[in-house]
Amino acid sequence: MLITDTRVETVNLVHYEQCNFMGRLHGGDMLRMLIDTGMLSSIKAAKGTSVLASLDNVVFKKPIYLGDIIKISAQVDYIGNSSMEVEMAASRGEEILVTSTAAYVKIDQNFRPIAVGDKIIPSNEQELKIFKNGEQRRKDRLSKIKKDVAQIDLSSKLSNRISNIFYVSPDMTYDGKVISAGRLLKLMDDLGGILGLRLINYKGYTSSADTVVTVSVSNMSFYSPIKLGDIVQINAGLTYVGKTSMEVLITVMKKSPSTDFEVVTTAFFNYVRVGSDGKPKEFPQYIPQNEYEKKFWDDALNRRRKNFS
Repeated sequence: MLITDTRVETVNLVHYEQCNFMGRLHGGDMLRMLIDTGMLSSIKAAKGTSVLASLDNVVFKKPIYLGDIIKISAQVDYIGNSSMEVEMAASRGEEILVTSTAAYVKIDQNFRPIAVGDKIIPSNEQELKIFKNGEQRRKDRLSKIKKDVAQIDLSSKLSNRISNIFYVSPDMTYDGKVISAGRLLKLMDDLGGILGLRLINYKGYTSSADTVVTVSVSNMSFYSPIKLGDIVQINAGLTYVGKTSMEVLITVMKKSPSTDFEVVTTAFFNYVRVGSDGKPKEFPQYIPQNEYEKKFWDDALNRRRKNFS
């Protein structure tokens, strides 16, 4: 199978209900578009049902506005046994707006991983480079998963924290069985954004009100699927506040009526405060409250040095 055989493109018109009061597309809606298009590419490669297994790095490069026509492209770069490395991007004309990489897994009717079957066969030097990058992403992810600590709610000891809980109804699923990953990411992004709005003491819409916008998502892996009828709790805790940006650790937990809560995924969401003129604006000063928070703060600084070095 060639990389071009897995390519999928969707075209989206940004609607009013997808935007904040400044006319900018909500980050959660952009995530939903990316993840759903990536899933279509993985289904094309797998010739069967697939689900999101991890989201590596989503980077929002430029704002997207009401009325924009956005093209989302996705392709499978590498196929393991049951997993597929997928690369996604959003563009406005020739302008790249958002980039992301993710892994999807082919599953059977019982939600168990099964072999994809086909393999990617690079057809030229460019595809070979893409293939090698996808292969390395898979190796890095597997190495990270092996080093992960116990799956606990790492946000539980953060002092600036907010939670939400909901029941997985049929309209939140792809097929009446498993939750839409795009829907879940939007709910996660919204909760992190609410935490940011609380930090800037948001009082509601006015023509001069500030807001927070999503700029990146990283380090997200799913440990188990969320199914129809599960109860889901999303916890968001503040881990870092810089001059104009903030980082939020978001943990998702699930339970069935007969089980206790278990962690499904964690991720770091980053936001920027934006003034009514559309330009970045300073956050209020925030100081870690204890050693636990100081550790997250230092880790966030290290991630920033690595990402921008």
